[in-house]
Amino acid sequence: MLLAPAPDAVLDLTRDLVRHNTTNPPGNETPAIAMLAERLRGWGFETVVVPYPVGDAPDNRTQVVARLRGTGERPGLLFSGHVDVVPIGEARWSVEPFAAEVRGDRLYGRGSCDMKGGVAALVEAAGALARAGRPLKGDLVVALTADEERNCLGADALVREPLFDGLGAAIVAEPTDLGIVIAEKGAFWLSIAFLGKMAHGSMPQLGANAAAAAAEFVYRWEQGYDTTSHRHELLGAPTLNIGAIHGGLKTNVVPDRCVVELDMRTTPGVDHADVRAQVEAMLAEVAAARPGISWEIAVLSNRAPVGSPADSDIVRVVGEAARAVAGVDPTPRGVPYCTEASVWVPVLGLEMVICGPGAPGMCHQPDEYVPIEQLGQAAAIYARAAEALLL
Repeated sequence: MLLAPAPDAVLDLTRDLVRHNTTNPPGNETPAIAMLAERLRGWGFETVVVPYPVGDAPDNRTQVVARLRGTGERPGLLFSGHVDVVPIGEARWSVEPFAAEVRGDRLYGRGSCDMKGGVAALVEAAGALARAGRPLKGDLVVALTADEERNCLGADALVREPLFDGLGAAIVAEPTDLGIVIAEKGAFWLSIAFLGKMAHGSMPQLGANAAAAAAEFVYRWEQGYDTTSHRHELLGAPTLNIGAIHGGLKTNVVPDRCVVELDMRTTPGVDHADVRAQVEAMLAEVAAARPGISWEIAVLSNRAPVGSPADSDIVRVVGEAARAVAGVDPTPRGVPYCTEASVWVPVLGLEMVICGPGAPGMCHQPDEYVPIEQLGQAAAIYARAAEALLL
């Protein structure tokens, strides 16, 4: 067995990370990334810090990929986590969001659950593997990213770097209460701008009402979007959310522009190109019935659903470790949202498991917290899984 990661070390590192305010925007991930890179480098990892010049603070955004080399006899393993967090929001907190306060059996703070607890557990598990001093048969690669909270854009940029060769599987440490997630829905987001003609509100016949056209489309698309077919045993059915509608200047003006944003979560078998074609056909019908109306469409997100076979090695070893360490039911399940698995799986061709400390429903909440016991348990699960796959 490996030298087990010390639970106190995982807690201490989680608290250090929470105290780094990496609210995105602007991100400001560099200080946290530098701390993690130094720690990994000290354990013998080949560490590459990659600039990420995007957003309001382009000089203070970086990502890191660290590799502990093996012989290449086995495929390598990717540990995946992000260090940016969402804003604290308008709701009042009962704790200071970046103080990393411990109350009873919980650690509170923005990012404690999503997902600095998972990052700390991954890093400490990686350190345990390195300190064991045993030759690896496959590489361990730790990728710690920026800008995940904006649709995984940091991972999108990082995966283009030549830093991920030889890998076969990934563990993504997003919060699952240490449960075993092997499938996630896709995300297909569209922004549709309806364009009309402005006129005085007392003479609407002289204009072309973009908001009315948008409303007609929304009604028709809600009725027409297929949520009955392509049901998946772990993911359920596709879903549709009308995420935003923006338009109009004031009550007495016919609006000449209205933007609708669609959030469609998809399951295996749903072709996003087909969905877009259906949307465009309906838009053409709406515009044809409303003289003076045109439309423009843009894709905001196009992430396919991803998953792994329930009998794959990564699912088996993480499930066995979770049951042994934390008494978790290893029955695989799915989630309706995207993680960075949506980048690693299709681009790198990896199998994956999502498993991490904290409850998914705690993400992005005021008074966010992670159970302290789960931090040490997560690190032990990752260390056991790495041992089974790489030693």
